[in-house]
Amino acid sequence: LIWSYGVCFLTPPALSNNKRRYTSERKVSSTAIKSASSSIVDKAASSPSSTIAVSDSAKARVFLDAALKGNSTAASSLLEEVRDMRKKNQTELVATYLNDLLIASVEAPLPWWSRIRPLARVSRRARRRSLRRVLDMSTPQVPEETDDQTSALRRQRLALTILLQSLANIEEEGTKLPAIRSLEKKARQESRRVVARDDIVKRIPEGLETPKYDVLQGTTTGFEIRRYQPFSVCSVNMAKPREQREKTDAKISNPQLAGASAFGALAGYIFGKNEESTSMKMTTPVFSEGEGEERQMSFVMPSTFWEELQGAPTPLSGSGVTLTQKPGEERAVVMFGGFAGKADVEAKTKQLLAELEKNSAWSADAEAVVNLAQYNDPFTPPWKRRNELSVKVVQSSS
Repeated sequence: LIWSYGVCFLTPPALSNNKRRYTSERKVSSTAIKSASSSIVDKAASSPSSTIAVSDSAKARVFLDAALKGNSTAASSLLEEVRDMRKKNQTELVATYLNDLLIASVEAPLPWWSRIRPLARVSRRARRRSLRRVLDMSTPQVPEETDDQTSALRRQRLALTILLQSLANIEEEGTKLPAIRSLEKKARQESRRVVARDDIVKRIPEGLETPKYDVLQGTTTGFEIRRYQPFSVCSVNMAKPREQREKTDAKISNPQLAGASAFGALAGYIFGKNEESTSMKMTTPVFSEGEGEERQMSFVMPSTFWEELQGAPTPLSGSGVTLTQKPGEERAVVMFGGFAGKADVEAKTKQLLAELEKNSAWSADAEAVVNLAQYNDPFTPPWKRRNELSVKVVQSSS
């Protein structure tokens, strides 16, 4: 404590200015969270079935600090509170609960020395600083023109839920670092390095069918030439408006995320909103390709329909869902982790095409478009995600 007060006295002017700017930025975010939470609490107060004890707020923050240090039971308890509220359909109280935890990480300015990462072993404030950094790296991004404060808060709550799930399982990894620093290290490594092929191929969710292929060429950095076997997809245009979403779409918890409407239409079809009311098993990955008005999203159909689509459930009128068989073909693929934001996709597309330029045996098909495949659900942390960009290739004439 003496050392802490001493260095606070000796903060240089430049650091003081940075601190004031940082404090101002955090106040804006904190005010938004408090405003959203107050509105929700006011609504909940009028409903006798929706109550939450004032003491729960303080308890939750204590549990959060314990979870950041490495207490997986504390993280599990926080998640259990959220699950219980969701079971009771207390959606707005879930938002309040998570907003309050976010206030703990974004409201008060932290001392400059909390940026010194090794101090997270002994300092609660340094661990909260680490939490801020991980939230910044783990919050899904959307195009600026479609973003707003409400959307930003939803995405922050999603990122926090993802982190709590990771903190609840941290003991399995046997790390000696504070839990939040261990997660931060993984997130930073994911953003800075090329993920090894042997690591990323293991990131397919268990029990889900995925198109079959053979690797014809490969590197340790995730670039491959594959020969795919035939499979089928259900697809929907991501730009065309659809007037009967309530009838055809599955409900999406984060509708502001990019592609949420198209995802809802496809999930609705797969889970039984079709003419036969037939529910099918979920598969992986989710494909998206094209630009502008031609951009579309696709789900892989269950393998029962890979050979032929006869017998597949009929999409509802107005859903925009179409069924297509994909022929066997060769594709060049580059694998990577993270949330596959716009900047990531652009950078990896350049890498994919650059790898093909160097390849003497294969070249991109002249009319082919680059296809994005995402294998994991939205609650998978970025350092455990698998994404792929691919393009159809033909053998070079040489």
